[in-house]
Amino acid sequence: MKNRFIPGHPGLLIASLILAFFIWLSITNYSDPVIARNIIGIPINFTNVSYIESKGLSFEPAEGFDTISVRVQGNRSTVEKLSSSNITAMADLTQVVDFDSDPVMVPVSVTAPGILPENVTVAPKNVQIKLEDMKSKDFVLNPTEGDTHPESGFEVGEMTVNPEKITVRGSKSLVDKIDKINAEVDVTNLKDDTDLRARLVVQDKNGDELTGTEKSYLSFSVDERSILVHTVLYSVDSDVKVTAETYGKPAEGYQIGEITLTPRTIQVVGSADSLAKFRANGNTILIDKESEAVSVKGASHDVSASADLTNYLPKGIRLAEGISSTVVVNVKILPYDSKAFTLDIRNISKINLGTGLNAVITDAELDIRVRGSNEALEALTASQIHAAVDLAGKGEGSYSVPVQITLPEGYSLVNDVETNLTISKMTVPSMPENPE
Repeated sequence: MKNRFIPGHPGLLIASLILAFFIWLSITNYSDPVIARNIIGIPINFTNVSYIESKGLSFEPAEGFDTISVRVQGNRSTVEKLSSSNITAMADLTQVVDFDSDPVMVPVSVTAPGILPENVTVAPKNVQIKLEDMKSKDFVLNPTEGDTHPESGFEVGEMTVNPEKITVRGSKSLVDKIDKINAEVDVTNLKDDTDLRARLVVQDKNGDELTGTEKSYLSFSVDERSILVHTVLYSVDSDVKVTAETYGKPAEGYQIGEITLTPRTIQVVGSADSLAKFRANGNTILIDKESEAVSVKGASHDVSASADLTNYLPKGIRLAEGISSTVVVNVKILPYDSKAFTLDIRNISKINLGTGLNAVITDAELDIRVRGSNEALEALTASQIHAAVDLAGKGEGSYSVPVQITLPEGYSLVNDVETNLTISKMTVPSMPENPE
């Protein structure tokens, strides 16, 4: 009897399934082969920290043991999707091998999505940690806006932080490293008083901020997200005048001439009430004679003095950000029957300047002191005074040269006048070539 093909025969069905499996396996290995790959820099997540703290200890991973590397094996489509960010490395601190060993070791377990545990090789399998006595310390929180600035025309006036104090707990060496803790807020473009959430900035004794890793080994009594800084803005007041009084009398035969201040105006900030009172009193900062900051006592020559403006600010008012607290006061001391005039350097004539040369006077202005009767000095103006410099024989370079002053009849100079100038060659532009 002949053998005939019998559809649905059990043996044939099993053989077909086995053949199909091997065909599928062959195709899969061809299109999605098994590969191995090394992945480095995987951060270690230390769990059950409270277990260590319950023993009065704190921990940190030893240097170089805060990350691990793994070798994974699997299909290319799965392995190529892996990175250090989606692989989980756990070190359970309850699994410390021996607290008395040196170094202290903790085993690490790794989970890679889509990869069987037996296809994951960890290096190192155990990581070293440093154990140290635990320490707690209280710090007052310092509110600060850091490097941020509110909207133009405003400055941060008052800042209060809630809570005012925070307790930090960590290893003794790390806690002792802390100098202060700031509650830093971002006031960029702020224009209204408000409560702002703060970021804790932990600084060491050098003023450097602790790294994120160092900060992660500290615990705080207050959740950072619950810290609020109430920020009050002050308005900026511009064009505030600065004036000065002199103390004492000049030497016999001399008098006080012009008093100039640098700067003459400044900017201040304050609360609305403080600025209103300040403006009502003249919007002026006075360096009073009682302070003796600008003393002309016994002077026979010009006096220059510096004063610290912070000593003369009314209550509730402070200098605006970036404004120097130093003001320079210059007082001209003149003989009796004399007067000082300031000439614009553009009105100084330059005579006998060599051909092809240019002279630039480098002084900002020219100070000329003229003697005459009081009536005559009152009638004299700067436009009646003529000044010139003779530059005959002078080439390129910098010079201090005498100034020839011509005065109307009935006046004389108190002292000779000099000015500083620089002579240089003038450059002649080259002419373009004729295209023809």
